[in-house]
Amino acid sequence: MMVLIGAVLVAGCYVYVDVPLARWAHQHQLRQYSLFHGLQALADGLVLLAPAALLVVGWRRVRGSIAPGDRVALRAALSVLGVSLLKYPLKFAFGRTWPATFYQNNPSLLHDNVYGFHPFHGGVAYGAFPSGHAAVAAAVATVLWIYCPRYRVLAVGLWAAVAVGLLGAYYHFAGDVVGGTLLGVLVASLVSCFDVPAPEKRPPHRD
Repeated sequence: MMVLIGAVLVAGCYVYVDVPLARWAHQHQLRQYSLFHGLQALADGLVLLAPAALLVVGWRRVRGSIAPGDRVALRAALSVLGVSLLKYPLKFAFGRTWPATFYQNNPSLLHDNVYGFHPFHGGVAYGAFPSGHAAVAAAVATVLWIYCPRYRVLAVGLWAAVAVGLLGAYYHFAGDVVGGTLLGVLVASLVSCFDVPAPEKRPPHRD
């Protein structure tokens, strides 16, 4: 059901939202404001934190000393790494062009009036869908939503901030953000189904 709803939303964005929103953001030159770049970069920070979180949590588990936040950190890190790997074959499969030209003269809506999906075309120039940044933000937000109910507003705010940054700087179409969000939610939900029990605490060693 979630995939079906996501597909309908992506289709709706493709027909009614993507082009006018990208043109509006470009017309007002929103990319010149560093705010939008900073907001979307939050997802980059989460990607960088994921391996560090895995190392720290893994070290704690080996030592048998589990901190209260380790469970959440582990699932968030696994979710981030999961979407970071899955986005590449999906981008290749969908082959969508970008709103703007920013890498090796890639064809785009705003520069070449090129718009659409080109399945299995390959290359960075056709890798807009789904948005990896939105997927990362949605994955972490989903983990927080499930395991930290008191921080649900923060979770939604994190995802919304990244989405606003991506759309404001017209790095992605709205449909790309929806697709990335769906990917993040699905991966994080799957990761949450596998609850690895914490190791038993070992008694202190005495000589």
